[in-house]
Amino acid sequence: MSGDQLDIHHVVQAHPGNQVIPNYNRNTAPAIAIPVEEHKLIPTVKGKYSGSPRELLAKDIKDLRKYTKAPNSKIKELINLNKRMYPHSFKK
Repeated sequence: MSGDQLDIHHVVQAHPGNQVIPNYNRNTAPAIAIPVEEHKLIPTVKGKYSGSPRELLAKDIKDLRKYTKAPNSKIKELINLNKRMYPHSFKK
């Protein structure tokens, strides 16, 4: 909703996620609403991404914990949602 001072942050970030996760779709990918000011603090991955999907998810989770006040329960939901939506990318 416009004017609510919230931004949608994709976890994993859309640009690198599109490069390393087959069938990644920004429109349906896991995301969390966070305050605009917190969202601005999260480093954006630009250019060619050469890491694995697991490394990308780990970086995004670390950034959420460092730069936002997102509840740990919601962060865990994002991790689990990524694993359910993209099981081949997050196999151990």
